[in-house]
Amino acid sequence: MSLFGMFDYEKAGKGVAKNAPKKKAFFDFFEMYFRYMWRLMKLNMLTFIFCIPVVTIGPALAGMTKVLRNYTLDKNSFIFHDFWKGFSQNWKQSLPVGLLDLLFAVSAVTALQVYPQMAKAAESGGMIYTILCIISISFALTLLMMNFYIFPMIVATDLKLRDIIKNSFYLTCIALKKNFFTLLAVIAVTAVLIVSYIMSPVTLLLIPLWSITFIGFIIMYNSYPQIQKYVINPYYEERGMDNPEYDYLKPLSADDSVFTDHGGEETPIEGKKKKGKIIS
Repeated sequence: MSLFGMFDYEKAGKGVAKNAPKKKAFFDFFEMYFRYMWRLMKLNMLTFIFCIPVVTIGPALAGMTKVLRNYTLDKNSFIFHDFWKGFSQNWKQSLPVGLLDLLFAVSAVTALQVYPQMAKAAESGGMIYTILCIISISFALTLLMMNFYIFPMIVATDLKLRDIIKNSFYLTCIALKKNFFTLLAVIAVTAVLIVSYIMSPVTLLLIPLWSITFIGFIIMYNSYPQIQKYVINPYYEERGMDNPEYDYLKPLSADDSVFTDHGGEETPIEGKKKKGKIIS
C-alpha cells in the first residue's frame, strides 16, 4: 500500500506512446519550458554577461538562439559549447543586426518622447507630429517582429544577411496572427518586469537570471515553426532531400536499433505486495 493509498511508485504503468496526440500549444510550451528551466537560467546568465559590452549584444543573442533552437527541436544542447558556437560562427551577421536594433530602439524611444511634446507645443499643425509618432511606433513594432525571425535564420541557415532580412519581413506579414500573439506575450512579460521593478527594485535580478531566455523561448517556440514551414522545408523539398533537423525522429534500422519502443503498449505490472507490521 502506498502513502495514503494514492500512488504506488513500484507499479509499472503503460508507458508513453511515441505517437501520442500532441498537446495544446499552451501546455506543450510550458511543459517544454519547465523541462529545460534550470538550463535556461544558466543560459540567461551567460547571455547577460556577453551582452555587457553592448556592442556584442547581437552575437550574444545569436549564441542564445543557437541553444534555444535545439531546445525547441527537443534536442539536447551543451550550453556553453553551443552558445559559443552560435556566437563565434555568426558574429559577422549578428553584430550589425544587434547594433542596428540598438539604434532603432533609441530612435523609437526618442520619438515617443519628442513627438507628443511637439504636438502639444504646436499651436497649429500638431497633427503632423501625431502622425509621425504613429509611423515611428508602427515601424518599431514591425522591426521587432522581424527580429523574431532574423536571429533564428542567422543560426539555422546559410542565407546572406539581405536575404534573411527580406525573408523576415515576408514572414512578419505572412504569419501576422502568430506574430501578434508573440508580440503580446513579449509585451506582457516586459510589463510584468517593469511593474515588479517599480514595486521592488530587487526584482531587477530577474533580467540576468530569467527574463532574457524566457522571452527568447516564447519567440523561438512560436516563430521557428514558421521558418521551417516557409524557408527550411521548401529548400529540401525542392532538392528532394531529407531535412536533417528531423533525423532524430527517424526510426533506427534493424542493425542500429538496440531495443524496440513499445511505449503505450505494455501491460501494467503489479507491484509486489509487502507485508508490514501494524503498529497500534
